[in-house]
Formats: sequence, structure tokens, C-alpha cells
Amino acid sequence: MEKIRKSDQFGVHVKAFPDTNALQALALLYQPLIGDKAYTLYMTLCALVNRQTLISEKYLHSDLESIMSVKLAGIEESRWKLEAVGLLGAYLRDDCFLYELKPPLSAYSFTNDGILGQHLRNALTDSRFDRVLDLFKIPLVKTDEYRKITKQFDDVYVQASGPGVPYHADLIDGAKAEGAKVRKSDFDFRLFRESIPDPFFDPDKFTDLVRDKIKNINYVYGLDELTMKDIYVKSLDSTLNCNTNRLASLSREAYQEQIRRDGLKTAIDAETQQPDPFALPTAPIPFFESVTPKELLRLMSGGRVAISELRIVEDLIESTGLDKGVMNVLLAYVLKNKDMQLPGYEYLEKVALGWKRNQIDNVKTAVEYVDHLIAEYGKIKDKPVYTGKKGKPERPDVEISWLDDYVKSL
Repeated sequence: MEKIRKSDQFGVHVKAFPDTNALQALALLYQPLIGDKAYTLYMTLCALVNRQTLISEKYLHSDLESIMSVKLAGIEESRWKLEAVGLLGAYLRDDCFLYELKPPLSAYSFTNDGILGQHLRNALTDSRFDRVLDLFKIPLVKTDEYRKITKQFDDVYVQASGPGVPYHADLIDGAKAEGAKVRKSDFDFRLFRESIPDPFFDPDKFTDLVRDKIKNINYVYGLDELTMKDIYVKSLDSTLNCNTNRLASLSREAYQEQIRRDGLKTAIDAETQQPDPFALPTAPIPFFESVTPKELLRLMSGGRVAISELRIVEDLIESTGLDKGVMNVLLAYVLKNKDMQLPGYEYLEKVALGWKRNQIDNVKTAVEYVDHLIAEYGKIKDKPVYTGKKGKPERPDVEISWLDDYVKSL
């Protein structure tokens, strides 16, 4: 039974204790949302953890009542709030609960999160919201006018030889945001698994994290099951744990190798070959839900898709967590407004985070959002915007031709 009782035991563990910046974010950004009781519960659970082992002894929930001077129902309600905002994970075995405390998001991530940032703004007045954020602001250093000369790892160190480092799950680790997951995938995991020799596959090591990473890679680069099998085997260490960073790196190399192996002419022919017109819908919403970034970029550019462009898409999916269909709408929107030139990662990330802040989490909402942008642009496109410089009006850097006619033109 999940409802807690006074006699139920609980233990607490953390992967890393929150630092000063995290505690400041907890007090000023989270507390207005979760309330003082949930804030106190978080700090109390944190205080119960042994600083050396990062895990607490077992306590009774009645002990928590006494420490906090709060009834059990209030503790449970506070626990739910912590779980809802991502500060606590709860697990149950028999009559013993295990609570995993998670460090707060940084001020940047919290504010730019489409859910938490918006709820905080609603919880505070505009002036208070701005004053709270001012406490976390730092001066931005622009590097645009500088030439980047940073060395890469392989510029300094030679390639290491010998067996790979075994996987160790029992080491101190910082908090990590969950990676993006592709909800729908045509990847045949049964074929993938059956093609791997038994000595190279341990089902216990084939975690959800690895499975989701393979889905994302297949979605971005279009590598088939047998190619991914070879890549997966190469990314294993001596204990059959998969290094996901190496998995991604080898996948990018495999995509480049496909182009090189087939020769430039064959590669261009393959990349410019248009998909079957009956395979992709012509209506905007089903089109963006079914097309892959590789197909979309190929259709829009009318040619070969660069590995650097797919790398940008891969990183965006991992870092922003946008729905894959929303990512397609975003790519098409940006390309259309940038004369079919894909801008750098920083620009796309800024746009993606803006969409996330506006809670654009499905294709229908994304298309409606673009419709809204079109309508807003329609109101001002014939009106020059003056910058204060005499005789120098500026117009918005937007020109949109979109949706039905645009998708059909592809």
C-alpha cells in the first residue's frame, strides 16, 4: 500500500549533496511553489543522510512527525509536491520506503523550464519575480569577436591502448537531467538483439538509457539495425557495459563512412532521391509527426545532409527534450526564415528553449504557434520599426510562407 503509516520505515539517499547555489535556488525558486512545509521536509531528509555514505539509517515516519511537528497527512502532501517538481524520487519495498533526494535545477534551467518557470511567475508578482531572478544573474561574456583556439582532447593526448575501463555504478555522481526520449520508433530491437552474438550481450546491462540512446541515434542518422549492432558491440567495455558517448561518436563516424564508401556521386544521388510522395503525408501535422530530421533537411535543401547538421539535431534532442515532431517544425521554421541555411547550435538552442518555455510539446501546438507568429508578423510587416536613428527604419527579420502550401512544395 503506497499510503504512508506512522509505523512504516523509510531511508534516504542522495547522489550528491546540493551546493550553496542549489540551496539558494531551493529557497528562492522552489519554495514559492512547494510551500514552507515541503521545503522543510526536503531539508530535514537531507539532514538525515550520512555525509560519508550518502545514505541514512532507517527511521519511522512517526520520527519525521516529531522532528517536523507536522501530522503524517501534511508530510505526505509535502512529499507529493517534492516529487512533482523533481526534487524527490519515492520507492517502496514491503513496508519500507526509500526516498532519493535530487538536487534543485540551476537558476538557468529552472527559469527556462516551460513548467516550473511559468508557475513561479504566476506565484509571484512581476516585480518580485524580476527581483528574485536578479539575485542569480551574472554578466554575460561574449566571445563572438574572439577566435576559438581551445584544444581538443586528441590534440594533446595520444589514443589510449589496453582494455576499457569497467563500468562502476557505486561511485559518487552529480545530478543529471533525464535525456530526451523518442516516443515512437521503427527500430526493430528484435532483429538488433538476434544479430548480436550471445557472448556480447548481457540483458541486465542493456538498460533503458542505452535503449533510448539507440532510438535517438536511429531517428537522427537513419542507421539500420545491423549497422547499430556493430556499433553497439564496439562501444562495450570488458564487462559488457555500453558507453553511450562512444555509441554516439561511432554512429556519427558510421554515417560519414556510408557517404565515403558509396562515393560522392552515389552519396549525392542517394541523399537527393526524393521519398515516395505517398509515403509522407501532405497535411502539416501528420507530415511533421512522421518525417525524420534527416528526411526533412534533405527535402528542404534538395541535396546532401551534412554530418554537422545532424550532430546539431542530435545535441538539441538530447539537451532540450523537445518532442521529435516539434523539433521538425522548429527546424523547418528556422530554415525557412534563414534562407535555407541552418544556423549554429547556440541559435537553435535559444529558439528551442523559447518554445519549451511556451510549453510547445506536440506538433499541433507547434503548428498553431507558428500560425500565431504569422498572424503577428502580418500585423507589423507593412509598418517600419524605427530604432531612433534618423532615416533608418528596420523591419523584423522574418518572412514566412508556411504550412499547407509549404509542405506541398516539399
